[in-house]
Amino acid sequence: MSPDVLMWVVVAVVVLIVLGAVLLVASRVRGRRRTAALKRHFGPEYDHVLGVAGGRAQGEDELRQRLRRRRELDVRELDADEREQLVVQFQQAQNSFVRTPRTGLRDTDLLIQQVLRRRGFPVEHFSEREAMVSVDHPDLVGHYRAAHAVAVAESDADTEQLRQAMVDYGYLFDELIGAGHPESTRRDLPAS
Repeated sequence: MSPDVLMWVVVAVVVLIVLGAVLLVASRVRGRRRTAALKRHFGPEYDHVLGVAGGRAQGEDELRQRLRRRRELDVRELDADEREQLVVQFQQAQNSFVRTPRTGLRDTDLLIQQVLRRRGFPVEHFSEREAMVSVDHPDLVGHYRAAHAVAVAESDADTEQLRQAMVDYGYLFDELIGAGHPESTRRDLPAS
């Protein structure tokens, strides 16, 4: 091989190595930015999902899938009449809770499902509801998860657990119906 050809081969190898290094660094920077965006959007739910998923790659993939799924949904705001009707139903569930806490809590759990259905969220399985609530209301999904667990538990929860579940449902209910502020019922979705 002539010295000129050898020099061009060495130059080509060096260029490929440098280009590979630049691409690797760019990929890591992009990955860190995606991670930061997911952490910012999901807050404590980010850590919860990573813990359940068994690692960062699987957890972040799950969160990105939630964001994609949520973007595909045709979620709508409730009109004033619907909100008013649902508020009355929530007040009835609260009254029922005072008389028979477990029944009132189950009624509230079903009412949350009804609100989600009316707005266009999937309601077939709790895991779907939980995932979609986590996208729009990541600060409340942990409370929703806990309240639902108490509402569907076969064993008797103590009075404080029942009360806390009802309080948690109240916060989520207010957010889902807009509580007079429809613009507050949805977070801006980050790019995946």
